[in-house]
Amino acid sequence: MSSFDAEYDVVVIGGGGAGKSAAYTAAKEGGLKVALLEKEAETGGSSVHAEGTGAFESSEQKARGKPDDSWAHYPTRAEGFQRYMDYSSKRCNPAVVRMQVNNTAETIDIYKSLGITYTYVGIYAYDQPAELYTFHRPEGLGARCQEVLLKACVDAGVEIFTSTPAVSLIKEDGRVVGVVASDADGQEVRIGAQAVIIASGGFGGNPEMVLKYSRFPNALDLGYNGPPGNTGDGANMAIAAGADTWEMGTMMFQLAASGKTFSAHISGAAVQPVLWINKKSRRFWDEHVAMSFADSANVVAAQPGAKVYAIFDAATVDHLIEDGSDVGLGDWIVFHQKLTNLRMELEEAAQEGEMCWKADTIEELAAQCGLDPAKVAAEVARYNGHCEAGSDADFFKDPRFLRPVVTPPFFAIELHSTVLVSCGALKVNGDMQVIDTADQPIPGLYAAGLDAGGLYGDSYNLDVPGTANGFAHASGRVAARHAIATIKG
Repeated sequence: MSSFDAEYDVVVIGGGGAGKSAAYTAAKEGGLKVALLEKEAETGGSSVHAEGTGAFESSEQKARGKPDDSWAHYPTRAEGFQRYMDYSSKRCNPAVVRMQVNNTAETIDIYKSLGITYTYVGIYAYDQPAELYTFHRPEGLGARCQEVLLKACVDAGVEIFTSTPAVSLIKEDGRVVGVVASDADGQEVRIGAQAVIIASGGFGGNPEMVLKYSRFPNALDLGYNGPPGNTGDGANMAIAAGADTWEMGTMMFQLAASGKTFSAHISGAAVQPVLWINKKSRRFWDEHVAMSFADSANVVAAQPGAKVYAIFDAATVDHLIEDGSDVGLGDWIVFHQKLTNLRMELEEAAQEGEMCWKADTIEELAAQCGLDPAKVAAEVARYNGHCEAGSDADFFKDPRFLRPVVTPPFFAIELHSTVLVSCGALKVNGDMQVIDTADQPIPGLYAAGLDAGGLYGDSYNLDVPGTANGFAHASGRVAARHAIATIKG
């Protein structure tokens, strides 16, 4: 029998939305003794950056009756289930999808009971017309939600240990019975538990794991904009304990001007459906893909260096300043926002000459970017021909976004695909129990949030906005409730 330095009913690994939801449920509903281990100095994880929560048939949707848009409706759980199945090309786990659509509405009620007000229920962005109306935007966004959930955990008696990463699982007679952790002083601590819930945020911050598991051979070229602690600790310790995986390489990427924040107007300009040229000095895609941040970031991630160049002219700068953006970036750059700071940001960045360039000829611009001047000039000339004809014979781009590159000065912005989070991970069942390589649940072990697989195919589903955050909270609760029933049963 193992010996322990401390013992709890439940140990939760990770203090983001999934981990805190699990801990809160186990302590508040189950009356269990719960320890939450957080690798970083503060809890929060990726959920701090979430702008909203996806949910089906919520009290907020029912109270509103229908969306603000006259043509739209709030989807049923059945519609949500089908959309997840279709978007994944039937590669998701029906039991996990069922868990998602049946449990996300409760998240809204829990947060409302904790004092959160929802200011909008609809879609994430009007430039993405395929979205279901599932997006619940809370006042204060994810940061405020995590703040109130942390207080709720503390009030419920959860013992929270920050700067205390889990190192490995303790397994005995085929059952997970505890965790080995490193405390704030770097000392090894053995913690016993009747159930361990892994919610450590995936592996987006571990380039080697992204390279190993994802479908992107240039993964080491990707940027990273997620929490520093998301390095795959939970997934690796579960795999070492015999866990199987499900679509392990599914990733969520985001585009931004290299080295710039998502809210910078220069980032907002680069992600518009303007002319994109890759490092081979070629146009390579229909830039209308920019309408989906997930799809467009996937496309750029597959290009050499995971970077491309957004090329446009002075007339397009005027359009973005005076008429507003054609593509939004959520709450960072809202749909049709006028990019009033763009000219100033372009001039400043062009003077630095590291990720933005300005020139009076296309050839000069290409040379500054390190591209082939003749090839880029030929691509621009061909693209301008499509614009003049009103029809893109190469990639069939929506004619509304065929803006010619003819009015100097010309600009180029280096556009970089960056990792936000990984989405595929451990194989689980509908109760969020981790499944082993023999297709059996590992007793005492659960996974939630970004450490649990089964909701996606090979890409994050932007068609159902708020999916990842909704899944984090729902899966954490469901895992905790199964643990409560098992421990008390």
